[in-house]
Amino acid sequence: MDYLTQPCSLRFALSFVVASLMIACHPTKTSSKHAHGHAEMTVVPDQEKQIAQLKNLSGPTKTKGISGVKNLVGLPLGQEFEGMKGRQMRARELIAQPGAIVAVHQHERRPGFAYMLEGEMVEHRNDHKGPIVRRVGDVAVETTGVSHWWENRTDKIARAIVVDIVPIK
Repeated sequence: MDYLTQPCSLRFALSFVVASLMIACHPTKTSSKHAHGHAEMTVVPDQEKQIAQLKNLSGPTKTKGISGVKNLVGLPLGQEFEGMKGRQMRARELIAQPGAIVAVHQHERRPGFAYMLEGEMVEHRNDHKGPIVRRVGDVAVETTGVSHWWENRTDKIARAIVVDIVPIK
């Protein structure tokens, strides 16, 4: 049986292991976007925040308190799977200060997951009743149609590895 015929949960686990191994073997760098002379961390794509605003989804509209977005690795998928040319599996580390917020957004063709490394974050999702406290070792799966936002309600830093599939820039 090859990779594509494995059950979904096994493919997910294999992808996580591959991404983790690649993270361990590559140097990190911090990415930021400059707007009006200030460095702004790029956490979620602008178009996903715009979808949330157009749909009047509840939650904060601005991201704040994210002190680091480290690009760990990007694996081009076109060589691995037919039809995936121009897309990559990307792993990043997000560092959220106490009181940090990741603005409400809706995932559109950007599947991924967030794995908590340190601290805790509260996730608010459209497919779950009530907030979800994500602690060290927890994984949040983010598929197309998931609308959510995050907040760090604690007085400690929270760190997560976020792995998703995105266009190659």
